[in-house]
Amino acid sequence: MQSIYIELTYIAMKEEVNIPLIMEGVFNTPFNKIDLFSRGVVIKANRYLDEIVNRLSQTLKGWKWERISRLAQAILIMSCAHYYYVEKVDKAIVIEVAVKLAKKYLDQNEPKFINGVLDKVL
Repeated sequence: MQSIYIELTYIAMKEEVNIPLIMEGVFNTPFNKIDLFSRGVVIKANRYLDEIVNRLSQTLKGWKWERISRLAQAILIMSCAHYYYVEKVDKAIVIEVAVKLAKKYLDQNEPKFINGVLDKVL
């Protein structure tokens, strides 16, 4: 989630995105030592970012993608990348993880929003 958040920040600032460097900073370890699952999610999120954002944007009723907090965007992108591009798992598990992150890091109403969006898109 942190790596995707940082990537979104770089994109917003129109800066070059270097996924290995970002992940090394987040995980505080060389890129090749970061577990394959984490690397897979972040790399797939980066590779399919436009497709993921388009898919998520289509489910938003009365909301624009740009109005969603960057951290909520990162949680949604991470969840979609995991579900669609890394490994097929039960969507309830992906949503549960996303909601737990939202409860920990976002405002109190956002976990319900995350849950609703992911329930439609996954």
